[in-house]
Amino acid sequence: MKKVSIVCFMLFSAMAHADELTIEQTCEGWSNKAAKFMEVRQNNVPIYDALKMTVGNYSRGLMLRAYNQAVADEESKKQAVIDNFAEMIEDECLKGQSE
Repeated sequence: MKKVSIVCFMLFSAMAHADELTIEQTCEGWSNKAAKFMEVRQNNVPIYDALKMTVGNYSRGLMLRAYNQAVADEESKKQAVIDNFAEMIEDECLKGQSE
């Protein structure tokens, strides 16, 4: 749990410098954050604890989207759920930036 909090903090710190990043780098950052949030979800962390890891409305919304997904019933499927969620968020980000 502490490890996840540290990773989330590092991601938030990196996102603070978003004005210096390319669109691709920014979207990759959101994808990484999405993967971490879905990992928290797949580990069955209670939502009230998970929301404490978020800063800002976008991050909170992303965490809530992760919690709208079901927890995989098998350990072997959890990584696929995490990867699919991260890819979906990156695709949405890139599409949103191009409009």
